[in-house]
Amino acid sequence: MIDKYIRDNVHGDIHIKHEVVKEIIDSPEFQRLRRITQLGGGQFVFPGANHTRFSHCIGVYHIVGKILANEKVAAHFTDEEKLIVQLSGLLHDIGHGPFSHSFEALSKRNHEEYTVDFILHETNINRILKKHQISPEEVASVIQGKHPNKILNLLISSQIDADRLDYLLRDSRSTGVDYANLDLDWIIRNAEVVDNKLVFKIKTLNAIEHYLLGRYHMFTQIYNHKTSVAFDQTYKAWFQRLKDLYQEKNYQFQNKRMLEVLQDFLNDKPCNLERYLVLDDYTMIDFIKTCTTETDAILQDLATRIINRRFLGVSKYISQKEWESLRNSQNSLKQKYYFDTITKSKFSIYNEAITKKDEKIYILNQGVIKSIGEISDILKIAPKEADTYVFIK
Repeated sequence: MIDKYIRDNVHGDIHIKHEVVKEIIDSPEFQRLRRITQLGGGQFVFPGANHTRFSHCIGVYHIVGKILANEKVAAHFTDEEKLIVQLSGLLHDIGHGPFSHSFEALSKRNHEEYTVDFILHETNINRILKKHQISPEEVASVIQGKHPNKILNLLISSQIDADRLDYLLRDSRSTGVDYANLDLDWIIRNAEVVDNKLVFKIKTLNAIEHYLLGRYHMFTQIYNHKTSVAFDQTYKAWFQRLKDLYQEKNYQFQNKRMLEVLQDFLNDKPCNLERYLVLDDYTMIDFIKTCTTETDAILQDLATRIINRRFLGVSKYISQKEWESLRNSQNSLKQKYYFDTITKSKFSIYNEAITKKDEKIYILNQGVIKSIGEISDILKIAPKEADTYVFIK
């Protein structure tokens, strides 16, 4: 056991008690998260939103620890399981790429898959876990939602989990909005495990409604802000042009190092972990900057747009005539990179049918367990209609 503290702007002092946790935080794989911004394109809308996956992962570790301080929850875990779930919280986002979720459209593989790779394959993290007699497979199983003790899985991924509780507080503070100023301690203090379900006492109902409403507003106003979405689309268009030129084989790129690092993505293959470790926001911005001097006009233009924050124009409103004109454009190259549409799905405040897993939020009232959807009138509001975004040059 050790006794170290990290000063955090959201949670205050975060206590590091285990040597294995310190060693993982000090590993190159985890330190890379200092260079991965949490909100990707959100930083181009909210100047303070430059916080990273590093601080978020440590925050999730801390919240899992707070939940385990509640004896009515902790009594259902062995000491080994308690450490396993804390490590799962710490490592759950280790596989994120440059600009976080924005990168997943480029990589064709989600960050959870790379996270599991970092834990299970020959990496510093894998070696550290084994050194401390901790099963990498068991840590990965919690992140994948496959651990036999399902309550462990729910602490990391469910409709109210340590991940969401931290990112809502952290993102809200960094963007300067108050949507997600939730009552964390009250919710955690009144949690318990009954009939193999994570449940919350009836007196937390209003606090949990506030948490769900806060998350709803964060998605509609922050995460899906049109400028952030426009960054994602421009980033994707830049990479698509880069990939097309690479696969044509006859274009001479100035930056050979860029092609070496990105070769797996350019060839639609899972990335080698050694090369993936090189990738972060700084590396990608450097690659994009070098493309501003490339001879290909489209690649140069898209790169310059990203560097100078002149993303593809975005509109939710376009007439049928304009739509047909753009769709039927004779300039197929410009249509490919400068015109696109995406639809953001309906977003509900709370949706019990979102997955097949038992992720409902359960409320305990006088010994009777009910889903929050059965007893909350606020959560019966119809979901927001899907938004279609149109991108034009």
